[in-house]
Amino acid sequence: MDTADFANILFAGPCNRFCPFCIGKEVAENLNASNLSIFPPLGWQAFVAEVKRLQIGEVVFTGTTTDPHLYRYEAQLIDLVRADLPQAKISIHTNGALSLKKIKIFNRYDRACISLPTLNPQTYARMMGVPKVPDLRRIIEASEIPVKVSSIINEHNVDEVDLFLKQLSALGVKRVVLRRLFGDLRQWKILPDRVPVRYYRKNPVYEIDGLEVTWWNFDETASSSINLFADGTLSKEYLLVRAPAR
Repeated sequence: MDTADFANILFAGPCNRFCPFCIGKEVAENLNASNLSIFPPLGWQAFVAEVKRLQIGEVVFTGTTTDPHLYRYEAQLIDLVRADLPQAKISIHTNGALSLKKIKIFNRYDRACISLPTLNPQTYARMMGVPKVPDLRRIIEASEIPVKVSSIINEHNVDEVDLFLKQLSALGVKRVVLRRLFGDLRQWKILPDRVPVRYYRKNPVYEIDGLEVTWWNFDETASSSINLFADGTLSKEYLLVRAPAR
């Protein structure tokens, strides 16, 4: 690996959502040891060295079994990344449940990606385990950074995609990623009458009502990353489920 698209800092522990498709269920148990109260993260120096060696330009706060906003030292870790990796942009991949409450910290990132499969409370409950949908309108209004929406597509929300994109466009969202679950071989008819304007890492990108919409397939993508797991394991596998267990 000569470089990587980004570097993930992964958090594990109790979560405020209960997604049936949670990636943490597919990851080796030892990699999911709770690290919500550990600072700096285990394996930090090795992670920093690898990010520098590969000249990676983006560090992502994300999770396997929990949300980055639940990390007790979120603000301190942002400071640490700025100090140790000043060349890197910092982003957060969050479910958005705490983004308004932590808006000052949220705005310290360079950009954000909110995992949001729908704005329909009933559909949201089926996919996220609770019915309370984050107030995306207020998050966008309070945000001082670019906000992208990432949406898992399955049988619960596939028929809502067109409406969902219209709603996101009306809210001022500019970028959306529709994601097929890893290993899900069902052929969803997503944007059947649309023609991609380009491809990113083998994934088609569309322009719809002012939105940049990417249809992401984990099984075929050519993306790359390094990943610092909660137990300190450093993996160079883009797909988290292929990370080596100790």
